[in-house]
Amino acid sequence: MRAFNIATMIMVLFGAICLGLQGQFQIDLIGLACGIDSPWPRAVYALIGLSGLWQAVWLATHKPTAQLV
Repeated sequence: MRAFNIATMIMVLFGAICLGLQGQFQIDLIGLACGIDSPWPRAVYALIGLSGLWQAVWLATHKPTAQLV
């Protein structure tokens, strides 16, 4: 489960970078990598969205283990 959480966190960070590039510079990094006219960018965006939902649920249901000093 730890590897799955790490993989989804990497996808969420990648999605945030892609959205930042698209918002600031009009560069669609996923579209450039997968082909703009193919269905693959849509699938990648769907996986990034599902990863974000997974991370939100995981953060809401797990208590932090570190204690603040």
